Amino acid sequence: MIAASEPLEFIPRGRQAVEEHPGPTDAKQHNHLPTEHVLLQRMQNVNISAQDEYNEFWCVREIFEDLNDDLTGVRANHQSNEPTKDNASKNPKNETHLLQQQRAAKVDVDYMCEYLVNSEEELYVRKNTAVWTKGLIDENGVMPHLCFTCETPIKFAFFCNKSFVCRAHNSRSTNKNSNNKKRQDSEEDEDLSVICLIDKTALRIYCSNGEDYLCNLEFPVSHVWSTNYGILLEKIPSSAIVQNHAISMPRLFSLSHPLHEICPVICKTATNVISYVVESDYNIIYTSEHSDLVLLYDNRIGKQFISRLRKATEEEIQYVGIQNETALGGTVGGLPHHSLNRCAGGGFGATGTPKHSTANMGRSSLGNPNTNYSAHIGKFLTSAHSLSGALGNLNRTASPLNNLQSTIGQHSISMQDIRKGGQAQPAKPIVPELCLEHIWTENTHGNNREFGEIANRAFEHTDLVGQTYFCYLLPFSCKLQLVRLLNYGTKELQVSNKSLSIPAKDAVPMERLRMIAVLDPSGSLILYTGAVIVSKVHVAAAMGSTSVCVVTPTPNATTSTLAGKSPNTSFPRRSSLLPTIQKPTDTTFDEELHLLSPVHPLQPQFPNRKTSNFCTSLRDPAGNRLTLVYPYGKMYRIELPQFNETKFISRCIGAMRRILNREQFMQLITRWYGARNPPGSRDYSTEQEWQIFRSVLTDLMGCAAATHETTTNATYSFNADEPKKRRKNDEITEGTDADWEFMLAVLNEDGDCAKDGMEMETEQAAGTTNADNVDISACLFKSIPAIFFCLHLLYEDFKLDETMHDCLLHLAKFLHQFALDMQLMTYVFHYTLDFPQFVHTTRKLCQLTEEHAGLMTHKELLQAPAPSVYKQLELILKGNDILQYSFVEGLNDMSRNVLQVISLIMHGTQRIKDWIKPLEFADSVQSYYPKRPKRFISTNVPRVEQVIQMLLNMDITRTDIARLPVAIHLIIAECLEQARISPPLGCSAATYELILRTELVAHALLQDDTPSNSVSRPQQSSHVDAEDSLSARCPPATNGISHMEAALDDGMDNIDTKLLNLRFPDDMRIAEVRRLLTSSEPVLIDIVQKAGMTDHRFIEEQERQLFALCKRTMALPLGRGMFTLRTSIPTPTELMPIPKLCLSGKEPVKGATIEMQQIELPANMSLWPSFHNGVAAGLKISPNARDVDSTWIVYNKPKAQEEVSTEHAGFLMGLGLNGHLKTLSFMSIYEYLVKCEEMTSVGLLLGISATHRGTMDTTTTKLLSVHIEALLPTTALELDIPQNIQVASLMGIGFLYQGSAKRHIAEVLLQEVGRPPGPEMENSVERESYALTAGLALGLVTLGLGESPAGLLDLQIPDTLHYYMVGGNKRQLTGSQKEKYKLPSFQVREGDNVNIDVTAPGATLALGLMFFNTGNRAVAGWMDPPNTHYLLDLVRPDLLMLRTIARGLILWSEIRSDPDWLFGQFPSNFKIDLERPYYWSDKYETGVDYESEAQAWCNVIAGAAFCMGLKYAGSENQEAFKTLHKALKTFIGFQGKHVFEFAGYTTVECCLMVILIAISMVFAGSGDLEILRIIRYLRSRISFRDRCRVNYNPNVTFGSQMAIHMSLGLLFLGAGRYTIANTPEAVAALICAFFPKFPNHSNDNRYHLQAFRHLYVLAVEPRLFLPRDIDTKKLCLCQISVLELGSKELRRLPMAPCMLPPLHTLQKVIVDDDNYWPVCFEKERNWAQLLKALENSACIDIKKRSGCLSHLEDPDRLKSLFAQTLTTQQYACWHVNATALERFSNDPFVTSFTDRFLHIDAEIITQDELLKVQQLTMLFYNAVIKDKMHVLPIYLTTFNLIQRVQHKPDAKDIWQMKLMDLYMEKYAEPHVLITSELICALVEKFKVFIENTRRALASTLRSFISTPALESSITADLSREELARLLAVVNFYNLSPNVLSLVDLSGTVNYVRYLYEFKKLNLDVHTINCLIKILMQTSSSNEAA
Repeated sequence: MIAASEPLEFIPRGRQAVEEHPGPTDAKQHNHLPTEHVLLQRMQNVNISAQDEYNEFWCVREIFEDLNDDLTGVRANHQSNEPTKDNASKNPKNETHLLQQQRAAKVDVDYMCEYLVNSEEELYVRKNTAVWTKGLIDENGVMPHLCFTCETPIKFAFFCNKSFVCRAHNSRSTNKNSNNKKRQDSEEDEDLSVICLIDKTALRIYCSNGEDYLCNLEFPVSHVWSTNYGILLEKIPSSAIVQNHAISMPRLFSLSHPLHEICPVICKTATNVISYVVESDYNIIYTSEHSDLVLLYDNRIGKQFISRLRKATEEEIQYVGIQNETALGGTVGGLPHHSLNRCAGGGFGATGTPKHSTANMGRSSLGNPNTNYSAHIGKFLTSAHSLSGALGNLNRTASPLNNLQSTIGQHSISMQDIRKGGQAQPAKPIVPELCLEHIWTENTHGNNREFGEIANRAFEHTDLVGQTYFCYLLPFSCKLQLVRLLNYGTKELQVSNKSLSIPAKDAVPMERLRMIAVLDPSGSLILYTGAVIVSKVHVAAAMGSTSVCVVTPTPNATTSTLAGKSPNTSFPRRSSLLPTIQKPTDTTFDEELHLLSPVHPLQPQFPNRKTSNFCTSLRDPAGNRLTLVYPYGKMYRIELPQFNETKFISRCIGAMRRILNREQFMQLITRWYGARNPPGSRDYSTEQEWQIFRSVLTDLMGCAAATHETTTNATYSFNADEPKKRRKNDEITEGTDADWEFMLAVLNEDGDCAKDGMEMETEQAAGTTNADNVDISACLFKSIPAIFFCLHLLYEDFKLDETMHDCLLHLAKFLHQFALDMQLMTYVFHYTLDFPQFVHTTRKLCQLTEEHAGLMTHKELLQAPAPSVYKQLELILKGNDILQYSFVEGLNDMSRNVLQVISLIMHGTQRIKDWIKPLEFADSVQSYYPKRPKRFISTNVPRVEQVIQMLLNMDITRTDIARLPVAIHLIIAECLEQARISPPLGCSAATYELILRTELVAHALLQDDTPSNSVSRPQQSSHVDAEDSLSARCPPATNGISHMEAALDDGMDNIDTKLLNLRFPDDMRIAEVRRLLTSSEPVLIDIVQKAGMTDHRFIEEQERQLFALCKRTMALPLGRGMFTLRTSIPTPTELMPIPKLCLSGKEPVKGATIEMQQIELPANMSLWPSFHNGVAAGLKISPNARDVDSTWIVYNKPKAQEEVSTEHAGFLMGLGLNGHLKTLSFMSIYEYLVKCEEMTSVGLLLGISATHRGTMDTTTTKLLSVHIEALLPTTALELDIPQNIQVASLMGIGFLYQGSAKRHIAEVLLQEVGRPPGPEMENSVERESYALTAGLALGLVTLGLGESPAGLLDLQIPDTLHYYMVGGNKRQLTGSQKEKYKLPSFQVREGDNVNIDVTAPGATLALGLMFFNTGNRAVAGWMDPPNTHYLLDLVRPDLLMLRTIARGLILWSEIRSDPDWLFGQFPSNFKIDLERPYYWSDKYETGVDYESEAQAWCNVIAGAAFCMGLKYAGSENQEAFKTLHKALKTFIGFQGKHVFEFAGYTTVECCLMVILIAISMVFAGSGDLEILRIIRYLRSRISFRDRCRVNYNPNVTFGSQMAIHMSLGLLFLGAGRYTIANTPEAVAALICAFFPKFPNHSNDNRYHLQAFRHLYVLAVEPRLFLPRDIDTKKLCLCQISVLELGSKELRRLPMAPCMLPPLHTLQKVIVDDDNYWPVCFEKERNWAQLLKALENSACIDIKKRSGCLSHLEDPDRLKSLFAQTLTTQQYACWHVNATALERFSNDPFVTSFTDRFLHIDAEIITQDELLKVQQLTMLFYNAVIKDKMHVLPIYLTTFNLIQRVQHKPDAKDIWQMKLMDLYMEKYAEPHVLITSELICALVEKFKVFIENTRRALASTLRSFISTPALESSITADLSREELARLLAVVNFYNLSPNVLSLVDLSGTVNYVRYLYEFKKLNLDVHTINCLIKILMQTSSSNEAA
């Protein structure tokens, strides 16, 4: 019998919360109704039903986390992982069970133990409110809880499998990223909890991560069943059958995700008949979210049967679809009508249950991961288990089932409607997803039970030996049927035909205890595992006043407060010692004592008990807790005891599992459970628990006498004997003196246990012995050798685990005694070496003779010498002899792992298996579990990487290595140090954690993480002060709200970052740029009123100056959009602020505001500037912002005037350019476009096209085609679409089909380039813009393809484009244009020739893009500039610029950055002199058009400069800078020269802007100061003339200001975080954005649509290398170098942070800074890490070297060099000043260690202490200066070990020094981790001690090697310290007893004779040397005597 905890009355935790909750907000309705209506309404709402329709109900489930999760990777708190859904035919059955089995195979125990944390959560429902509570009750009884309220009463509530909400995005992940996606999902969702609430109309899902879902139910639900495929919904009977007609419709449906369709479920019977689940004869009894088995009941035959729930196959779906059509289309009256069978018995219906009955949802315990969520997921209705219902309106298509919609909620339907249903057009029904496949029907033959009895509870159960059963409870027969499941969790599942029966009134599974709690018919609580009884549970009487028995609760580390633990738990209450205090009439305790042994119980007895004390049912199992339900609603929560509290016992039990068969192990574990947890038991220490386990084990081994080997402590005898001893005192109701004495004995046990080892042995020797007391019939007797051997292997394994060292003595005592009994002298000697006190133990407790040995198995295991893991390590280090070490999988894995790792380090992969021998025990419990998969390591990598791979395969972390013994720690750490110095590239984060490179861990995590921009601050979770690329240089000012608002107005509030401060530390260029781009403040109007000027005239002058300045202001948003690109993450609850565009001025003195009111202004002057302002705001949002969804975008939609909507149109385009419009819903797009607002449509269409660039998305194509007449069919309705929308749509088509060479699209765009004006009034305005855009779009579609696409050859695109470029007679129209343009244009009259003024720009650039980088000389020849004056006159000068650009694109590889190439593009025939005018020349020709020459020269040079800018975009090429800078200076200096007069102001200004754009492209993102100065000068020019103003320029138009500020924005792109690329796609986008024809005024779109100016975003590339110190999390400076492709030398870049060169030109990027550890990114290895960091603008962590300062702290590196003088010596320093260490490193650890240990007051220190401090300082110095702080624990442990050995030698310490000495001797390579002189000095110090000991104990050692064994007579005269030293020498030199008898030492002996004789024994050199020294010393002393 075992004792449960004291029962506590259970009150659902949510009950109090509901009582305090206000409930649903019922607003008073119909206040305006007349009185009679109110009365009528109240009468309608009267409920006269006696039954409370909405009782409370709840469910409880366990949440827990295993400490062994790191071994298994199985997250146990949900016990489930979603099965693979890749293949419908693949059986995803019970992956959870497989994971649990694998977990059980790896860990020591697969049941619940004390050291495994567990808790629980509760879901409580009453009426409309549900309360979700997590955790156990704390001291104050207060727990956090969540309340959910529905509008209607909640019918069902339950916990969901998390895969129910995670399944959707898992299935949607692409194949390319599927592995990463699954890993990310598992990380994100590992702690996810999900609940489901169902009310009258809807299904609601709430997740612990804040997500929620709402799914409307289209039919009334009678039951819900949770499965591992989602949930099953059952319709209520009233709406499932059409009355009076036999149309049976589907009524069981599945829902796989809250957002998926509800689908009908099909079933496959035993006879392979497939149909929908329509029969009312089937009742579902059980489903589980962790299993695919479903238990159903067949009413027709009265039997339970099991089906498997799986995905339906395609064949089944097609078959059932055909059957459905046949059934619905045929006669409706031919189907049989099945009556509804209801459960006639009581016990689970709602009728007749008390008000607070538990016959609701909680009866089936949703909390247990392997039980049913079951038949009672929600409230029980009257028809509790009947599955009856018909399909409602579920079909979303025009199915015949739609006509049955009226049946929902009604009871009849007319025949006319049925006929309509039959006549409807057939359509596909909803496709079923799941199928119930029959696999087993119960066999009732011979069972004594009522026919047709239906089970009311079922669950799956795995017992303690891994056997799985399917259990179901028959309430009327009071039986629990157990059906064995074979091959559970695999495709070959077999269900046994025979079932076992257990008498049970109720039963619940205790899943993690691997037991079933059974309430037998007599009311007793009994525990079973499988069909084997474990024990009866003694529960104190919970009811009654005087009969209450109080039992001290079993204290639990995690649930002590639940059990009502007493404050003084170490002192048991007196009543706890009297577990039998009851009324004399109740004698059941006596009657059931037979249950202490695991035998089958007697027939159920029904004692005469009070009805109120009679437990009626069980519910809510969670962990080791369950609830007992008593009559009248009383419930009590009890705790069952756990198996063990210490890991020591878990390891021992795990060892037994690996050697015993199922029957033996079952006897052991049940006997142990009963012995460990008797009534009155309490907390056990490790020693106490071990004593009980030892008693149980030896008893079952038949060696009961061995249990009395130590002391007759009352504690241990009390455990088993106490109830029997005091049985005679049952009638006593009060305590006796014996109880008091007994308690004192218990409390005094610690004093008994503290006795000295020798004293215990002396006491033991005085006792009596039962040497012949061996029971050969004991169940474990035959397995004694195997048990002994495996416990010995466990003992050796404990030596490698520091946490288990305290257990070694207990295990050694046990093993030593059995070794004595079995006369295993090598084992006896082995244990005596470890524990010298055993030398006095020589008495046998069990006389095991040869006869006994003949009956035992596995005797061969004990024939070899005792295995020693340290001895094996010694052999491996020596590498000569091979002796295989046995290992049992799961028992001594640590030993096997360490041996394999050390052998790999020392000898490589060839000999890795030489020292290991696997050992398996057939038919053991463990043999039924899956085996651990084999581990593989690469053979073609360096040995260090092989070691790392092996350690990772073994799940060994750096912490585990540090816990190993110091010698092993040293060997492994030194191997890993090689990898730390030169780490392997492209490895996992775990690899870099092993080698202690934290910065590389961060890089690896960058690659693994989900994309997250640095602005989202992902590192802040780990470090609060972590800096990133957008960390502000100064904390935000708090000078008041007005100041903050002013800072926010300009849209650049977060620009002053630490990054920019690092890049530009010495000037104020960022503040200057911010000033230049501020558009939200009034401009300063600084003209002075002249004398005689009227006020009216003065005001007009002021407004003219304001108008001139406003041209500049209106261009600022384009530059600001570039400057603030992707620098913000919006808050989901706030609107995105758009800084206002201020077009007013103010006087400097008076401060008066000046508005433009007197002068004439262009119409809609601020329309496009407002659009640009909105785009700038949209571009500010980072592409990785997660909360920018459709709702938030529409939320930002303004509700005000038209101008604001213009800004929102630009905002939409900005979002699209950053990829955010993918989330915009189709309905929102429709609402934007249906109003046909020009600006909104332009922004939205361009944004959507950019978002879907290159995808050929069908939906987007349709969207754009509506706005392009040429893409519509000829019969389509003519739409009046504004020209700008058509232009934007054309460009959108080009981006959507970029690079696709789609024939139809290319053909249409080619036609649109030459689209004639008309018909009538159409296409008459801004035709140039339309034709140019068509050409650019055509170039995008055919980008870089030339003439290679075969499908386009017949279109003759190059020829046609050349025709459009150079002109010629008009060709006949073809295709759709022929009919369309029959009518000429009424507004534009063109001649017979092509109007090349319209078509040439588009055609030219289309050719350039089409033949990009093809080197086609023929097409390039078309673009050559004319070389004669005649040809020059035939070409418009500005078209020469476009031809030059197109020629550069075609001959892309020939573009150079030198001035010769730039100025050589102009034909040499023309001799143009830039300095002297023509009339100074001697060769003046009157017939030459010098004006044309000058204009041609300007345009050609500008076009060539633009090509150079494109070629070297973002490269910061210095030669290109010099060349373009020269050109820029040349054009700026033209003013006042003759070229300026000939070429014209406008031409020079346009070319100047093109060159400025080009040089800014080359230095994009660099912030170059020289270019900034030029931009500032050009910006200062305005077109307003004032006598004080020297920078007047009438040609500075809005377009000039646009180009200037775009150049400025390019220089500081994305706040210095981005640059631009020069890939083909990027070049095309840049040409579209920087088309060299700028608008004349703010509304000018004639030649180029202004919205295209923002397309530069598509060319943006992140290449910022941003270093950050991993330790301080602060941004820092460092030197970096790159290795370019084809180069062999590294090139040093400027100090990082800086822009990297184009990545496709690089092979390596290296941090080669002396202050930091090197970091290398190399292509094809870890290049992806660099790409990921750059893509997210993330920081690249680097680690500072010890003794170095950062470049900010020490710019000249003088301090660092001074500190490093400590390390320049090549020898080890033997005397160090502690102060120098503090100066060397500012690490807090170094400072604190120096202060506390190394700074000692010299006056009070002793000489010994001074020596110790000097040694510590030396060790610490060597760890610090070489940046190897991780070696300090090795140094200090070795130092402490030597100090300890000199006082009290210990075997473990001896072995460490021995192995360390051997390692230093055998390791051939240089030591990279340790200073070998230091370690050797420490080892030598130890050897001196050993040698001194050998001299002192030479005579005793001589006796030892002369006698057959280590007898106590040899050591009788030695003290304990001397004995320990003696054995230390024996251990160190491998001395063995009786070695002298093996050699012949007769006659004269000398040194050489000794050497010769001992060499015959193959002894080690050190051993021989020691033996000779002993013999020589003792022989000389004998002679002297």
